[in-house]
Amino acid sequence: MAGRNLILIAGALGVVGRSALRYFESLPDWAVVGLSRRKPDFASSARFVEVDLTDADGCKAKLADTGAITHVLYCANYEKPQLVSGWLEPDHVAVNLAMLQNLMNGIGDKVGTLRHVVLMQGTKAYGAAAGPIKIPARESDPRYLAPNFYYAQEDYLKDAQRGSSWFWTILRPQWVCGFAIGGSMNGMAALGTLAAISRELEQPLRFPGDHARLVEATDAGLLAAAVHWSMESPDCRNETFNIVNGDCFTWGNLWPRVAKLFDMECGPALPHRLARVMWDKAAVWDRIVRRHGLKSYGLSQLVPNWEFADNLFGYRAPPEPLLMSGIKARKHGFGNCQDSEEMVLNWLRFMQAESVIPR
Repeated sequence: MAGRNLILIAGALGVVGRSALRYFESLPDWAVVGLSRRKPDFASSARFVEVDLTDADGCKAKLADTGAITHVLYCANYEKPQLVSGWLEPDHVAVNLAMLQNLMNGIGDKVGTLRHVVLMQGTKAYGAAAGPIKIPARESDPRYLAPNFYYAQEDYLKDAQRGSSWFWTILRPQWVCGFAIGGSMNGMAALGTLAAISRELEQPLRFPGDHARLVEATDAGLLAAAVHWSMESPDCRNETFNIVNGDCFTWGNLWPRVAKLFDMECGPALPHRLARVMWDKAAVWDRIVRRHGLKSYGLSQLVPNWEFADNLFGYRAPPEPLLMSGIKARKHGFGNCQDSEEMVLNWLRFMQAESVIPR
């Protein structure tokens, strides 16, 4: 496999991993190995390895011939069926820790070529799974008491790195906006299918949560650039950075623009739990797919769990926003930014262009 750098992306078909895959594929001096439990359903120059990271023996066998790995991006994760409430369960911690351990043990004989590992975290590092957090959250904030697989993975990675020649960086994005199939925390797919189903049923686009809640986000493409920066910059060695777009928005301001994109009426906000009202909409989605000639993804493939959408849209959520400071990354040299409202619309347009949701 040609290339001065060989990056291994664990979780390569998720929202974070898929954008990172595209980003590093475009760089002339990087080769890419993508790890996932299934084959990609899109063209890619990366080499894919199908592996279940919960299987220690399988990891060792499958990773034996991946080549001289120089960089690792770890953005794989295990989620429980109940998702949000599962974030505080002990086995959620245990399984996610074991997955990272299995990966690192699987590439154990390649550590001599390893130069950098980037570990992906998020707002749960500040206790967001348990309740309100300090605003804005900063990388120097103390840990929270609640069970958290981020802490277990971080401690393991730091212990594994001591005395080694490679380095680590931890990145903490906000709500990551991108495109993937089968991701439990794919807010863009939930938003796009909600709008399309509402339109099909001749309903206005009603916001289902707290329309005044302040929202912060991270574009998946911007995050991929941050991964590259953190792997190349000496200032990022053994450091943690929040990565955000650099602005905030409210759903109340964005919602009419989403409705306009789908050429539909924007109705008044009507808080309701999507996990309850969307369970019977699979047949409606299938009808939309046939009528518009979309790719044959089922609704459960695009949105495996509506709990994340309820959390994202603020249905019965604490009124306090989850905001993180991005100043440390900027002070260390990463100045990329995004207009978050335009980002959301652009990802919806991307999904339309890819025939995933109707125009």
